[in-house]
Amino acid sequence: MTSIQQPIKATPVKRSLTKSKNRTQSLAQHFGYDSLINPNNDLSLAKRLFNSQQLQYQREQHNIEKIFKLTYDECKNETTTEPDPDWLVRFIEMAKQVHSPSMQKLWARTLKKELTRPGTTSLKTLTILITMTQRETLLFQRIISVCCQIGKNNDKKIITSIKAPAKFIHFGAKIRHYPIEYNLPYSSIIILMDLGLILKTEFESSAMNHTASLQLYLQDIRYNLSCYNKNTSFTYYRISPIGQELASLIEYKQNPEYQTYLLEVLAQLFSITTE
Repeated sequence: MTSIQQPIKATPVKRSLTKSKNRTQSLAQHFGYDSLINPNNDLSLAKRLFNSQQLQYQREQHNIEKIFKLTYDECKNETTTEPDPDWLVRFIEMAKQVHSPSMQKLWARTLKKELTRPGTTSLKTLTILITMTQRETLLFQRIISVCCQIGKNNDKKIITSIKAPAKFIHFGAKIRHYPIEYNLPYSSIIILMDLGLILKTEFESSAMNHTASLQLYLQDIRYNLSCYNKNTSFTYYRISPIGQELASLIEYKQNPEYQTYLLEVLAQLFSITTE
């Protein structure tokens, strides 16, 4: 099971309101693209290009130095091996573009894990990670907090409903659905699906044997479930293989409200014990 760590926190930034022209000019100056806005700038195009490139190189240098320093601070003298040189070069190229302090912490965690457990983070995962905004990362963090593992399969799953035989048949319906709410709009699921972090198919488990016990892992607690009726099953979304890799890097906090809610729903259909 993945240990629960302190969550990624968005760095609070005071964003003062200003006029659109002033904001645009300020941004252009920051990146070195304000020559046509500033009438007093008489530098040649070649010189302006050189200046803007130097600003960009300086920002990239600052970013990668910060990520290496964060990685260094995270290390506790664990045994490591040389990382794959191609992986490291690609990592550095992408990490230079990471500006947000909270995202830099995530990239530092990624580097440390690759040093201590080589091959655990693929280049494909890095390629998706570099496209993620801080908002999308926080969204994925929320999804991980409502994930569980069912049975012997270690894949993280988001339970969407429980299907069980109806006690009373109404209008020919023999199966009753117990939907599971996780306080996230479906649009959030779509965003993570488009990123490749959640598989786009909703799965259904096989019908459970009501004489056997099923293990469910939720927030590092193992629950043993014994269903009251045969032919009970779960529907769920599954975190993709890349999402699984990223989930091992994402820090997340416990979600006691969801845990209590899910157990209350499960208690309607299962006998629940813990170890």
